[in-house]
Amino acid sequence: MRSLGHGALRSSLLALALLAGCGTSRPTPSSPALETPAPARTAPAIWGPLAPGNHDVGLRVMAVPAGTDAADARPLQLTVWYPARDAASSARLHYRDYVGLTGSEQQPESSEDADVSRAAVTRYQKLVTGMGLPAAAVSAWLNADVLAARGAAPAPGRFPLVLIAQGRFHSAHHQAVLAEYLASHGYIVATTPFPAHLAPPLENENVLAIARGQARELVRALDAIKADTHVDTSRVALVGHSFGARAAFLFAREHPETSALVSLDGGIANRQGKEWLAGLTGFRLDDFRVPLLHLYQQGDAAVVPDFDLVRSLRGADRWLVRITGLRHLDFTSVGAATAVAPTLAPGGRATSTARGWAASADDTLRFLDAQLRQQTQELDSLSTPADASSSTSPVVTVTHWRPGQP
Repeated sequence: MRSLGHGALRSSLLALALLAGCGTSRPTPSSPALETPAPARTAPAIWGPLAPGNHDVGLRVMAVPAGTDAADARPLQLTVWYPARDAASSARLHYRDYVGLTGSEQQPESSEDADVSRAAVTRYQKLVTGMGLPAAAVSAWLNADVLAARGAAPAPGRFPLVLIAQGRFHSAHHQAVLAEYLASHGYIVATTPFPAHLAPPLENENVLAIARGQARELVRALDAIKADTHVDTSRVALVGHSFGARAAFLFAREHPETSALVSLDGGIANRQGKEWLAGLTGFRLDDFRVPLLHLYQQGDAAVVPDFDLVRSLRGADRWLVRITGLRHLDFTSVGAATAVAPTLAPGGRATSTARGWAASADDTLRFLDAQLRQQTQELDSLSTPADASSSTSPVVTVTHWRPGQP
């Protein structure tokens, strides 16, 4: 199978500059805190115009042991955000604490080590500044307040589960801001790093095999979190960014408990590697019935939309939502970070980039509420950004294909 155009992907949008760091043992949040964060349930600046839900947000990091099967031979770092209570009594984190988690990806079962976390942050900071990002912008990004508090007491009740499949090279921090937002609105959100994300891409790699491997790690994550009595595993949704949308798609087709699939500019609707499903036997596209939301940009030369696969999924309800002003990488926490570090965005576009990311996060929440909580009226407002009255709000265009269409 041909490659995904990795040369173009690596050369665009400072993609290599935003890779995860590496390390050897499990970190703790950096300390001391840079400053006292705002009271819980006040949205941090990195959220832009988004408002938190009715819950504080807790964070825990789990080590999923290696399995006996050769395909499960390495332990997994599982990062979980959850609705919490009384989080104000705990120290809320900063974005650098999420980056610090990259230090323990290879050995997540290790004891907590703050030095490893700090070393991972230092490596990442040197990497991105070395790629040309202004040091002041990187510092503002890493030092930004976030909402989660490590180890906060869980809120009572049971909550739907959202599994996030990361894009190539990406780690927990790349979707951490979205995960916080969803958790504040009553979802438990879990993710694992992209499999072997430190390995360089191959020019003729087997895309389907890699997607299957990532889907298998999503299954391991689901199995590990099932023991949590706060998780309602009868209501499961998948969110996949870039390459990760392929793994999310494979997971969804094999797990009937999947109630929704969100693709963040995902590989299921990109021109690069569009034949990735070749070789998948025993699967009829018409049999796929999971409601699908595909959020995408148009104008990033590295990731060109192609809707042939989505169009062929005629057994499912499908929503295609185009958001103007975004790059492919802006569907990660990088897009959110432009609210606190404007020079992360293309010249003069920081406000529109931050609001475009916020629109993608808000549409993700609305879609999940519609599919997992039967709040179907939320689907009517997919084209209306949370800050629609602002002159800098992005233009959002929605196409809805019902079962049997187009």
